Order: sequence, then C-alpha cells, then structure tokens
Amino acid sequence: MLRSLLLLVLLSVLSLTPDALALGNTQSGVTKEQAASLAQQRYPGKVLKVQTESRHYRVRLIQADGRVITVLVDNRTGRVERDDK
Repeated sequence: MLRSLLLLVLLSVLSLTPDALALGNTQSGVTKEQAASLAQQRYPGKVLKVQTESRHYRVRLIQADGRVITVLVDNRTGRVERDDK
C-alpha cells in the first residue's frame, strides 16, 4: 500500500506542466506593489499606472517636472530599467 501511494505521488508530481511549476516561482517574485516602489526609488515621481506583462511590469510615472516616463521592472529579479520606446 505504501508503495502504491508513493508511486501515485511521484506520478502526480511528474504530471505537472512547466506552467504549473512556474506558478510557484511567481509567488517568490516581485509583486505589482513592489514593482511600483522599485520604480519610484530609481526614478522619483508619482505612479500613474502599473501594467502586468509576461516577464515584467510596465510602470508609468509622472515626475516633478511634469514628464511622464515608463519604467520596466523584471517580475522575477526586480531589475529596473527605463523604457525608451
């Protein structure tokens, strides 16, 4: 009985798709709120909008001089970079 239970558990784990396994990594990644905070630390301003995309968050900020900038925050590492598109 123990053997069949172990076999069932093993088969269940092996049947997980890569997408299902990746869900666990998402929880240890960067949240939307953290992305907004990281963007503000690097580029001071008021957060206007945070969009979730596949590999990063797109954070739109308005700076003190009125310029609106877009910053990309990697959703796994928290790396912040300016989006110059």
